Amino acid sequence: MMFVFDLDGTLLNSQKTISPKNRTAVRSLYKQGYKIVIATARPPRSIDEKLKTLEIEHDTIYYNGAMIRFADGKIRSHVIKNSILNELYEFLYARDKEAVLTIEENDRWYTFQEYDFQKAFSVNAGPDKITEKVFLEKSPNKILINNYRISGEIRERFGNKVNVIETDSGSLLQIMAEEASKETGIKDIAEKYTVDKKDIYCFGDDHNDIGMFEYCGNSVAMGNAIQELKNIAAYVTTSNDEDGIAEFIEKEILRSA
Repeated sequence: MMFVFDLDGTLLNSQKTISPKNRTAVRSLYKQGYKIVIATARPPRSIDEKLKTLEIEHDTIYYNGAMIRFADGKIRSHVIKNSILNELYEFLYARDKEAVLTIEENDRWYTFQEYDFQKAFSVNAGPDKITEKVFLEKSPNKILINNYRISGEIRERFGNKVNVIETDSGSLLQIMAEEASKETGIKDIAEKYTVDKKDIYCFGDDHNDIGMFEYCGNSVAMGNAIQELKNIAAYVTTSNDEDGIAEFIEKEILRSA
């Protein structure tokens, strides 16, 4: 079997840490020989140190599937075409001059704008400031848009070119290459280990977990998850602040093993 864990709102509690109970439960799965996968919207730099506390080998899906680091160290990456970045830039600022556009490229975060990124993203440091010209020459792994008003128009114009997901209670648009998603990343990893999707358990809480819930044979929504996710989940556990992952694993997996 394979177990896939989202991070924020799922494996991480509100303090953005992995609780001792959740860590013990995940390690117990690993010791029984099950494959462990972390699937997150985050970049490598923001989570790799946290994940070391698990003290296990695992495969990691970053940027909602735009980058995969396999347990053997090999990396697979998807980028958004530079022409699409430029088209999106022109479309966005012709309609919403207050929107804030940033990009992630190879584990670096970039902007050309002045903005209070630390407050908006709850981070200790904002993106690297580069010129607008250099910004528009890049082919990013992910595009982020916040402080926006036209998510519907962006989806309508670019939905057939890229993967557009709205998260964080509708305050953040995350855009990846069309072929990049958590579910495609899970599929790639499952094929590597010859794991059938009926033998995959996935855990999540937000809109960017819907696709993987539809793909995996066994889906577990956190108690704090959005209602859309709970509606399609096979199971609903307690919240990320109530060790929901540990509760499910101990009750449904370890106890029946």
